Amino acid sequence: MTNKELVLDALRKIGKASAADLQTRSESMTGTELYAEEDYTPDFQAAKAQKNRLEREAGFVCRSTAGRVVRLIQNYDSTVYTQEPEDLPAQYRFVWSTDPGKALPFVALSTSPYATGDCATYPVNETGQPDPDGTAIHVFRSGQDNNVWAAGTVGVKWEDLGEVTV
Repeated sequence: MTNKELVLDALRKIGKASAADLQTRSESMTGTELYAEEDYTPDFQAAKAQKNRLEREAGFVCRSTAGRVVRLIQNYDSTVYTQEPEDLPAQYRFVWSTDPGKALPFVALSTSPYATGDCATYPVNETGQPDPDGTAIHVFRSGQDNNVWAAGTVGVKWEDLGEVTV
């Protein structure tokens, strides 16, 4: 075995152990903590190819192709229902981060509402108002629990944290 192969093998083992450790700890972790360790969160498609969701325990954490961290809440046959978690909201609970740097595009899911402090991105128009047809993308922080409404919805609290910078 070459030095390079030895190092790669050791790194793979460390990564696998870290991913297993994350699954063990994930039940007590917040969305912000899970996103902070997203490098150890398995990719949804790769995890699905490895093991059917019928064989996974509730609470299994993975990351959708869109980058959203999700927890399995209901087992199902993933050979029949092959869609991403965004299309299977009854099987997954989405977790959100309070870190504006980890904010992802807003999705309205009654099964996975945003809590106070959770962040999401949303388009704004040229006057800076939330607008689904807007061209600039801003990060917003939810100002209330059980929030399933987009920024700009009347009576819903979102704080505009500013434009997303790349």
